[in-house]
Amino acid sequence: MRALRRTALLASVGVALGAAAFLVPSASADIPAGYYDAADGKTGAELHAALHEIIGNGAHLSYDEVWDALKATDEDPANPANVIMIYSGVSMSENANGGGTDQWNREHTWAKSHGDFGTSSGPGTDLHHLRPSEVGVNSTRGNLDFDNGGSPVDGAPDSLVDGDSFEPRDAVKGDIARGILYMAVRYDGDDGFADLEPNDSVGNDSAPFMGRLSVLIEWNTQDPPDAAEQARNDLIYTQFQNNRNPFIDHPEWVDAIW
Repeated sequence: MRALRRTALLASVGVALGAAAFLVPSASADIPAGYYDAADGKTGAELHAALHEIIGNGAHLSYDEVWDALKATDEDPANPANVIMIYSGVSMSENANGGGTDQWNREHTWAKSHGDFGTSSGPGTDLHHLRPSEVGVNSTRGNLDFDNGGSPVDGAPDSLVDGDSFEPRDAVKGDIARGILYMAVRYDGDDGFADLEPNDSVGNDSAPFMGRLSVLIEWNTQDPPDAAEQARNDLIYTQFQNNRNPFIDHPEWVDAIW
């Protein structure tokens, strides 16, 4: 019955936007009617503010609840007893979660030290940027910013790492970019948490910034949302947080804001 915890994969259509062909939800997608009405026709700071109001009422999970949530949101469609690791693409038993060397844990793609929010309910438990990752690979990524370049990661050779940045495998570059940019809109400094902002730097350490913005924008275009990413967004909305990642539903809004 685990498979019932996931929504069916969504149909999608390609829509040309400049040089890119983004995938946008078809009429069968599970976006509630009127959900984005307040954002219609806006760009720049006005669009950022409108989206913040739309998604800002999402529920906050506890850090323990994240374990079970990720077992649903990142379930391996070929094996419902497994979950897919974000940086390697490896399928691991959902029950192999923990802190051991042969286990997977909860990776904060927006590094939790960037803004010092830790694992507290809110940014520390937000499923739109949390993903499963092998313990060792997670440790290699640490709190590095995202950028292109580096050497293959032990345990995830399609991802790259160097002294100041981490590059995920091609298949999830856009997923990670949209998760990072969601965090920048969702956590705007008006709810007791740090004002999270993307910038075009690496080496941000404990500052509430994540980079490199220009590269994240490129990744959003290079790796548009697919049906699985849309289904994950739906599942987070309907079963866990009651808010959506607007950049999965409308990837063109990345360029409209940044």
